[in-house]
Amino acid sequence: MALVNMRKIWKLAAAAAAGALVLSMSACGTADDKTLHFWNSMTGNDGVAMQQIVKDYNATNPEYKVVFQPMQGGDVTTKLYSVEQTGKNIPDLVIQDNFQTGVLQDQKLLSPIKDLQKYQPSLSKDNYLPTSWDAVEFGGEAYGIPLYLYQMVLYYNKDLVKKYNLDYILDDDVVTIDEINGLKGKLPKDVYALSLGNLPWVAMSLVYNQGGTLDKAVHDMKGDVWRKPLEQLVEANKNGLLNPIDMDVLQTFASGKAVFGLLGTFDVGTLEEAMDKDKIGVTNTLQYSADNPTNFFWQANWIQLKDPSRSEAREKASADFIEYVRTHFMTMAKIGQVSASNVDLDSPEYQKLPQSYFTTGDKERAMLRSSNYMYGGYATSAWGTFNDIVYGNVTVDDGLQLLQDQTQGQIQIQEQSE
Repeated sequence: MALVNMRKIWKLAAAAAAGALVLSMSACGTADDKTLHFWNSMTGNDGVAMQQIVKDYNATNPEYKVVFQPMQGGDVTTKLYSVEQTGKNIPDLVIQDNFQTGVLQDQKLLSPIKDLQKYQPSLSKDNYLPTSWDAVEFGGEAYGIPLYLYQMVLYYNKDLVKKYNLDYILDDDVVTIDEINGLKGKLPKDVYALSLGNLPWVAMSLVYNQGGTLDKAVHDMKGDVWRKPLEQLVEANKNGLLNPIDMDVLQTFASGKAVFGLLGTFDVGTLEEAMDKDKIGVTNTLQYSADNPTNFFWQANWIQLKDPSRSEAREKASADFIEYVRTHFMTMAKIGQVSASNVDLDSPEYQKLPQSYFTTGDKERAMLRSSNYMYGGYATSAWGTFNDIVYGNVTVDDGLQLLQDQTQGQIQIQEQSE
């Protein structure tokens, strides 16, 4: 998800502070209110799963009941700035992605989590994936707690791999774009090598795979770390190896019309409903090179806005709820979210799930990458341009220039709003 225009957000927040937006959030975090207000953008299957966890938690009769308040991602951000301006109705807990966490911390709006750790010491680095914890630290101090990770991964149809004798591609658990192009002439016309979804997110892994990092690459969208894989994907499309742009990515793969499918970890539930799960294989996301395989993951973090009026009782209740979710995460895991907590990573039940592939051992964990660079998410701001390049709607040069212009424009707006 791309980061939002912060100048626009501040203007909206100023207007909201004077009107119904703030009023609609009345009673958030007041001292005598025995409820925890939990803002988030979980409006899909993740919301259904989290609502169940909240319901189960409230059934334990805690002193503070949790109020689950989902909204669209941009609305969450607008309201966060609104309540910070007024100092009223600040929510107790918020879920934001790694890049937005970076933006909010850069603006000094977040509380460090050491206050939560006073009441739940288990909410500490030792109990989480190192990569996920690194993404909540700024200057050596943590300002968030990882909830889960998510990203595009490469699924494969086991039957088609066997039918077309393609096991050799998977022998090192790495599939490169060059290997996809090597399938030209080896598949019937009605079977694609790759059903390509959510390319901007995949591109982040391709950047790190080539030794790049978002803090540098996002400032040069015309650089080789973007150009080289896009040029190879253009070739794959010209070779007839990619699903047409107007075909549904998941259905193309699920119907047996593609050997490989680039889909989200969060798509696993829908995928298993659409096809026999025994036919589904999972491997590392698409790579440019086999030399440095990398899986870049976005992540959802627990954060707290600064609130001088937040009581110790409310702080403790917030920590208790986060810890409850950490130890009851399987409801979320079953819809495909990658757990960041060792509670699940070491669990035999969790290890049966497809997404556990990415955290099963030292080799896979060493391939994980994330980032909290505040401008990192702007790499996806020109969402459709990535596909326009691959599918020939614009030339590679023109498309990269569009990416450069739009990304740097978003960064400039952000800098001017500070």
